This record gives sequence, structure tokens and C-alpha cells, in this order.
Amino acid sequence: MRKSELMTLWNVESWSEEPYGVYFVSRRLGINRLENVGQAFKKLNISCTGYTEDDVLSLSIWEQLYVQLDELDQLAKGLIQKEIPKEESVVLTLTDIMLDKSGCYDVFALGYDVGESSAGHLYVLVPFDENFTAQQDVIYETL
Repeated sequence: MRKSELMTLWNVESWSEEPYGVYFVSRRLGINRLENVGQAFKKLNISCTGYTEDDVLSLSIWEQLYVQLDELDQLAKGLIQKEIPKEESVVLTLTDIMLDKSGCYDVFALGYDVGESSAGHLYVLVPFDENFTAQQDVIYETL
């Protein structure tokens, strides 16, 4: 895939190639397309740690990930909701897609900033494999 194709597909707002990876911000139309236009676009941070620009552009997942993202987001939210006590009210908003050459997220992970918790600021990751199957082990990180 050419860089211009990837940037168009993901509606890339900014692109950065750093010594430790490639990072870009996508503006995606929200699931509820009836929202006003100013609120309908959500920023999505995409980090490719350990990747060069050529590596990122050679990945075959971009189109499928873009097409299935809403479905994967709902699946990930369902897995997270199973882990959160019913009495806690949490709004889950997809904020990040993470790829890491080390494989620590399998192929990629969807990330959600949950907010403050008793343990601190909570961030939740749901890893996916090459078949876009969610791994059952949800990763919790505190900031």
C-alpha cells in the first residue's frame, strides 16, 4: 500500500516517523452518524512501535482492520464489560490501535482510556491475533 492510500483510507490527520516507530492520528466517523458533524469525527491514535514506514506500508491488515473496526470495537467492549463489576458505570471509548513488533499485543490491540479507578488512571487493551480474533486476556494498565 502506498502512504497516500493509507492516509486516505484512515483519514490521517498527522503522521510521524520516529526512531522507535511510526505514529499517526486518524479521524474516523463515529458509529452514530446522526451526531452533528463536529462531534461525529473521533480521533484515533495508531502506534506502530518498532516499525519503519516501509514496514507499516507493507502490512496487509489495514483495509480489513478499517472495515471491521466497528465490529472489533464492539467485541472488545463486550470483553471488557465482562471484567468490570456491574455496579461500576464505565463509558468505553476506543482511543488507540497499537501494533508492536515485539508481539506483546499479538498482532494488534485496541486501547480504551477508562479513566480514574481506585488503582489510578486505568487504561485497558484488548489484543487481537492475525485472524482478527480477540484474545481473552484483557490487559489492564494504570498510568
